[in-house]
Amino acid sequence: MDELSIHRFSHEAMSTFFELLLAGEEEIYDRSAAQAFFKEIDRLERLFSRFDPGSEISMINRLEPGETLPIGIETYECLKTSFELMAATGGAFNINFRAIKNKHSAGGDGLNKEKDETRNSTESGDSQNNKIGPAVGTVKTETGSGQESRPEKEAWVELFPLELLETQTQYLALRLEGSAYGLDLDVGAIGKGYALEAASNVLASWEIDSFLANAGESTVLARGKEAWPVTVGGGFDFLKAGRVSLKDRALSGSGHEVKGEHIYDPRGRQSQSRQLAVWVSHPLPALSDGLSTAFMVMDLEEIEAATAAQPQIWTLVVGRDKNCYWFNRPADFSQDI
Repeated sequence: MDELSIHRFSHEAMSTFFELLLAGEEEIYDRSAAQAFFKEIDRLERLFSRFDPGSEISMINRLEPGETLPIGIETYECLKTSFELMAATGGAFNINFRAIKNKHSAGGDGLNKEKDETRNSTESGDSQNNKIGPAVGTVKTETGSGQESRPEKEAWVELFPLELLETQTQYLALRLEGSAYGLDLDVGAIGKGYALEAASNVLASWEIDSFLANAGESTVLARGKEAWPVTVGGGFDFLKAGRVSLKDRALSGSGHEVKGEHIYDPRGRQSQSRQLAVWVSHPLPALSDGLSTAFMVMDLEEIEAATAAQPQIWTLVVGRDKNCYWFNRPADFSQDI
């Protein structure tokens, strides 16, 4: 990247600052492309913000059981990815965690014995746990020949009472019945990553293929023929930061060194996570973003199982014991900075 001119632009959105580094073009052209990039980020914030009563996420949260809401493809895709991560991590990732937390704080889970047993089975590491794979049946597609449903969704209805419907003409969010928790979606743990991916498509329309996009220093996305050097680790007096080269992939970090204890464990119903900090790299920023949060509340055995068959994922974990644990460590990681 040293031989190319790098232009840097920043923009406030989603309660943080987005930064965009563009390489190889004239500054006036890059500035216009950056404005289009940030305009897309702003548009997605208006869809995802739980603080905006007019956003699609806020309107979904206000649905009564049995009601549906037409939604755009962006909200549909973000929620679908969230469903898939919830299933893949056995519930460690759950954007409905606020409803669970509020119910638990009020003095009860609202679960009967049968549902407790279902929840415990999802925490045991069996079946779909610890795999980054397809979701359980949270998406239903209606076609001209009838209605096609994916496998059972009952195991998740209590914790996540929402179903996505796709018809030939629209996407719908359906509020499900049978949950004592309610619905209070917060896509903050995945929304920035999704926004980076969506906005990168805007840059493609400008024929810009070399860039580094940063969402509040929690998720970065690198694209281009050449790799971008990115810092990973650090933030603790006992941990020296390192450097890794990112090329056509993202890197996300979660931890307590800035905001303190703020990551809720929806499985254990507690506000203290298992890990101090986690960095996850994946080709898709939405997945690196979501997995970095999920891995904060998963134990090391679960993280190892989740990454063992997924070489495209690499992860650095700082445990409560102040030791570092690598999973699929990248060959070019160095601590010479």
